[in-house]
Amino acid sequence: MLFSRSSRLWRGFRIGGSRIDYAKEVGDGRDSSLVAATLLWIARTFPEAPPAVWPVTPSPGLEKPILGHPLTRLLERPNPWFTWPTFVMATVTDWNANGEAFWIKERSPAGDPSRLWYTPSWMMRPESDADGGAFVTHFVYTVDGEEFRVDARNVVHLKYGADPEDPRRGLSPLRALTREIFTDDEAANFTATLLRNMGVPGVIVSPDVQLNDGGAALTAAEAEAVKQTIRSSFTGDNRGDVAVMTGRTKVEQFGFSPEQLLLRELRRIPEERVTAALGIPAVVVGFGAGLERSTFTNMGEAREAAYEAGLIPMQTIIAEDVRFQLLSDFVDDPHAFRFGFDLTKVRVLQEDLYRQAQRFDLGIRGGWVRIGEGRTALGLPVDEADDVYLRQTSYVEVPADGGPPRALAPASSNGNGVAIGHPGDVAREVIAAIERRERLESRAYSRRGGMR
Repeated sequence: MLFSRSSRLWRGFRIGGSRIDYAKEVGDGRDSSLVAATLLWIARTFPEAPPAVWPVTPSPGLEKPILGHPLTRLLERPNPWFTWPTFVMATVTDWNANGEAFWIKERSPAGDPSRLWYTPSWMMRPESDADGGAFVTHFVYTVDGEEFRVDARNVVHLKYGADPEDPRRGLSPLRALTREIFTDDEAANFTATLLRNMGVPGVIVSPDVQLNDGGAALTAAEAEAVKQTIRSSFTGDNRGDVAVMTGRTKVEQFGFSPEQLLLRELRRIPEERVTAALGIPAVVVGFGAGLERSTFTNMGEAREAAYEAGLIPMQTIIAEDVRFQLLSDFVDDPHAFRFGFDLTKVRVLQEDLYRQAQRFDLGIRGGWVRIGEGRTALGLPVDEADDVYLRQTSYVEVPADGGPPRALAPASSNGNGVAIGHPGDVAREVIAAIERRERLESRAYSRRGGMR
């Protein structure tokens, strides 16, 4: 067997003020339906923005992704058994649950990474040599109890912050929520057990015998027989059946009913805490904690908030680790390039792009943004003809020192009546032509008697 799953556990962590080891009870949280629902939403949504490499330029945000870059080609198909969506889904799930994720690089004969292998975090451990010369020199890769040394340069270690107990490792954002996760698990277990047994809380069955009746208490054998009779009559497929007791019997409820425990309200607190820790609104995941205060009309805003507060920060943190641990294998200077995720492919964020287009349209029409800048920002093709400003022909420049106003017009026209170029002195004949046209239009307007 290649992989033997060990018991995943948040390392050495206990909730303050409690003697119960909740971390031991919940593991890394992924077996909880509460955590699983949130992590699965993240895993399904994260691949929507594909990985990309941009050159670093003096105009941040205006760079164009490098098509066909060797790194993005590798990530599209990390190895013959994984595509990028599957690969990154496993990665971000592990990264959020355990605070770290690992990729092992397989290199070609030329020394370049040719394959990437996702490796579960519980199989990897960062180590440093005894001389203490480096923070991390290698990783210990454990398979079926056998340990292998993997050089640090052949591992991509994606960390969520740093664990104060071992800064070489990441820190799970869910680690402080073990008590809330345990609470939700116990509420689910209580409901399941209740339905599996009788559909009602536990009961105490006792003979309804008054002291002056002279009746005797049940023997242990008789008590066990009554117990088995009730269990066989009211549990499993016989739930809701009828049983007749042969003697005077008193049945009393033991414990609390689901209504008394307020299980619905009890489970909303963990829902709110877990989704808050991961930066994902509860309504996006579909939890009742968010649905009761939300409607489908603002679902788009909630999904946008999930990107802004959850996914985009995750992508930024992961992207920087990939930039300096993997992109550096393909370029001489990783500072000259930027690795990240192309948000222009995310449908829920396209409203932002629409507003961005409006802003650039305003700047282009105002004459202080070049056409090419706007087209580049929106991912449209650009040629030399777009490296121009649009200028109005009816503006005048009024010097701040109180000098006479000077008419402004561009140095050339694009042939369609729209002036282009940088502002400068206007030739007298151009101004005269404009004035003549305005006078002619004014006279024609007067002859028509104005607008009717």
